[in-house]
This record gives sequence, structure tokens and C-alpha cells, in this order.
Amino acid sequence: MKKIIVMISIMLLICGCTGRNDKKEVKGEITSVNCEEALDIQADEGLLVDVREKEEFEESHLEGAVNISEKVIEEKIDQYATDKDTPIIVYCKSGKRSASAAKKLLEAGYTNIYDLGSINNCS
Repeated sequence: MKKIIVMISIMLLICGCTGRNDKKEVKGEITSVNCEEALDIQADEGLLVDVREKEEFEESHLEGAVNISEKVIEEKIDQYATDKDTPIIVYCKSGKRSASAAKKLLEAGYTNIYDLGSINNCS
């Protein structure tokens, strides 16, 4: 009888450990790049995205960049990148917003995300 109770306990323990995982499966990864690498990716059909606010973008930005604020990147990225495998390079002023934007893009299903960090990395 003890053996049956032990076996049932072990089975319940195993079943409890393999419970459902409600987290979204994230494919792809975020790759940190320097300025030269970012510009090479952009030249090869990559999308360069300045995730700063409009006023910051108007003051200065990298050539060929589009402006999509980090706050709304999930809602607006598909206007520029309908293919989830499009290489997307993000940057901002210090690197904080670009890291956040990169994570949001990855969670939205984009698979080729590159983080340049600060615009100053291209000075």
C-alpha cells in the first residue's frame, strides 16, 4: 500500500511540474551593434528606427532613419516593416529607450532586432 501511495505522489508531483506555461514564446534575439554594423545592416534593406520623441528626432537623427517613439513602437512598426523578419536597428539618446523598444519588438514577433544604443555611438 505504501508503494502505491508513493507512486501516486510521485506522479502528481511530476504532473504538477509540467503545468501549462502562459508566457508568450519569443523567437529571435536582440543583437547589440556598433555604428558601422548598424549602417551596413541598414544598407542591406534594414530599417533604422530612431525611438526618441519627435522633437528630438527633428533636432538631429541618423541619415535614413524613421522616427517611431519607443512609447508607440508596437502600434506603428507595421507601417514600416510588415515582414517580421525585417532587420530593424533601433537607437535613442542614451540606449535606455532603444533597449526597451528592442524588447517590445521582439515580444511583438519581430526576429531580427539590432540595438545601436545611443545616437552618439555614430559620432
